Amino acid sequence: MKTNIIVFSKNRTFQLKSLLLSLRHYSDVPEENIIVIYKTDPEISYEPLREQFACSFIEQCDFLKDVQIAVYGNDSDYVWFMVDDLIYRDSFSLGTIEKFLDEHKDVDSFCLRLGKNIKKGRQPQFLSEKDGICIWNTAEDQGKYWNYFWELCSSFYRRELVIEYLQKCRPERETFPNPFEFHYYACMPTTRISGMVKIINNIRFMFRKKSARVACFDKSKCFIHGINLVAELDDKREETYNVKELHQKMLDGYIIDFKSMNDVELDTPSPGHEYFKMIKETTKEI
Repeated sequence: MKTNIIVFSKNRTFQLKSLLLSLRHYSDVPEENIIVIYKTDPEISYEPLREQFACSFIEQCDFLKDVQIAVYGNDSDYVWFMVDDLIYRDSFSLGTIEKFLDEHKDVDSFCLRLGKNIKKGRQPQFLSEKDGICIWNTAEDQGKYWNYFWELCSSFYRRELVIEYLQKCRPERETFPNPFEFHYYACMPTTRISGMVKIINNIRFMFRKKSARVACFDKSKCFIHGINLVAELDDKREETYNVKELHQKMLDGYIIDFKSMNDVELDTPSPGHEYFKMIKETTKEI
């Protein structure tokens, strides 16, 4: 196994279960190679998921230290990050991605939430479109998806890059996934910065390339539902369901109907609640 798989979850048991089921259905990923770092409130138990899936479940104590242990304690070539409200909708092979990255040392990341169907932002001029895989360079004028190199939703990175970044993270600041994602752009070579940070980083990384190279499949394999917010952010977004309601739905035997999403024409990797459907695991869609 060449890939260390880390999933971040907070109180979203219903979505995590659906994510893992969709991954089981659409890929060849071994569950025992998945590490779930989760945080929960007393009334929301992850025990039913522990019983159903062969993943390693680690209750979060110190976020950054937990991530470091998960990365440093595994000598795999790649690290694949996911979050719990991600859902897969099309088939792919982990072996195909690993083989591609083995053979393309100039590619820094492989992203599963992007594909030529994603039209939001300026789609890049692809450097290569071969064997169902596209390659491009990040650039400032490509908008928030195609130029968003470091993200935790669905991307693979080379282990040495992840370790370099972890060494620049601050235990008192990177305390949950959102700042762990955002801080990258303040301390690593990137095209996604502006103002004083851009000036400082241009000096700091004067002799290092700043345009990361990314690959994806022709068609995106997953997307984010984004129906509720669990991060500790000042966000006024309205929730479609709260986490306690969805936890009870999981206990009642409901999951996200991920199979019905295979033929959906997506032009964004974050469509919100538009395609959110619940079904009983053994019955027709409700």
